[in-house]
Amino acid sequence: RRIVLATTGDLKQDTQINWDGYVKEHVSRAIFAFWGGDRIATLIEQYMLNEHIFSSEDRAHLRKALALAGELDYDQKDLYRLFHHQLNFTEEGVLAGKNDDSQDLLKVLRVINLAAQVFSRWSEDEGNLKQALIASERAMLWSWHRIQQEEESGSRYYKEFGALWQSYNAIAHRYFEKLQGHLYVQDGLSGYCRENAEFSLVVFEQIGLLASIGLCRIFADAGNKENRQVELDNAAIVANALAAMLKNNPVSGSPRLDINVVDIVLAMLLLMLTGHTSQAQDWLAELVTRADYTFKLRRDFPISTDSTDDLVDITVFGGEELSARLMTTSWLLPTLAGWSVILARNDLYDVLAQNSKTDYSKLCLQLWHPTSQDFSKHIYYWAAQHHCGESEAPILLPDTATEYRARMEAILQSERHNIIESSTAVKAGITAIDIVACRHFRTPVAPYFWYQLLQLKGLRTEQEGPLAPQ
Repeated sequence: RRIVLATTGDLKQDTQINWDGYVKEHVSRAIFAFWGGDRIATLIEQYMLNEHIFSSEDRAHLRKALALAGELDYDQKDLYRLFHHQLNFTEEGVLAGKNDDSQDLLKVLRVINLAAQVFSRWSEDEGNLKQALIASERAMLWSWHRIQQEEESGSRYYKEFGALWQSYNAIAHRYFEKLQGHLYVQDGLSGYCRENAEFSLVVFEQIGLLASIGLCRIFADAGNKENRQVELDNAAIVANALAAMLKNNPVSGSPRLDINVVDIVLAMLLLMLTGHTSQAQDWLAELVTRADYTFKLRRDFPISTDSTDDLVDITVFGGEELSARLMTTSWLLPTLAGWSVILARNDLYDVLAQNSKTDYSKLCLQLWHPTSQDFSKHIYYWAAQHHCGESEAPILLPDTATEYRARMEAILQSERHNIIESSTAVKAGITAIDIVACRHFRTPVAPYFWYQLLQLKGLRTEQEGPLAPQ
């Protein structure tokens, strides 16, 4: 007799112990095997792609995606077309037609998970775990976006969505394990690129990925106190590695794209919530000092268009006219000013407040504030800042950090900007989805979210241990 326990996810640690005990107890009666998501994906890809799980159109998209899974710069457009078709989205991310059969959506979520796992397995076999992680993120986010469009409660789909969430966490765990050893080596990531600008892009991408992985552990719904502590310990391990990476890669103080503000905010959140206050302060000092210097010099500054083509042009050719065009707006500077207030670094705030009025006074400082009424309608589908919310611009930094703190606290008092209570992910107990969405779609983290750290009673240190969010 052969008994196979099969699931599209993985066994949790406490379940694994029970399973191992059961197998040991009954080993004389049958042969037991466990097929998890990776094994299922391999078998499906090997034996069943020609069957009726996928339509002919989706099969074609998946095969194209698999053929390119090992390419570092593959944009996964074929895989996304499969997701888009299965979820029945228009280009604007709304349902193309009403479907009254809830079983159909359950099937769709299973197919999305299966396709993502097949692609992830293939890309991982090609040595490209980042492609696997990105695909898993998109499958999870678009599936959550689709669930929100159900007229009745979406809770009936949470079990199927949970398989997508488990798949993401499993890949994120393997990605971190693969990267971890490089983070404790001086310039340990420099082997992946040559030019300084390119190195900056690589480093900040990894900062964002590591931060989101760690924050997912902090905001995970652990279920009980013991598991909660395990998740916090795991977050601390990721934060330790992130802190080492910042120290060992000095280019982490020199973002070259203004949208790197997403990675910076996520990393600051992880460092603060795990008690790495001194490391956060040191990194903030580097970021402020270098941003101030590059904007004064009008060279090597974070460009406002967030275009890698523009970054190449200004790096290679330079020129006053090009610099002026690419130095028009900045999310980074008011964000750094806000973190200077949170981290009680008035000296850094003073530098930004003074020089933004003199040395780079033509630079328009701005922040994006999503509103509670439309936040969840967009954040899980695309870069939400282009479709909803409000821009605070131009921001004129007041002379003192105390005055700016008052403005930040005013945002916290605004019900209109309370995206925490309106977030569908927060209501479902999986705040981490909002974190992943911001990093994946390059949506700035809502100031209302990270301004919450103003309410901490004093700064915590690593010795005091991680801070469990309420």
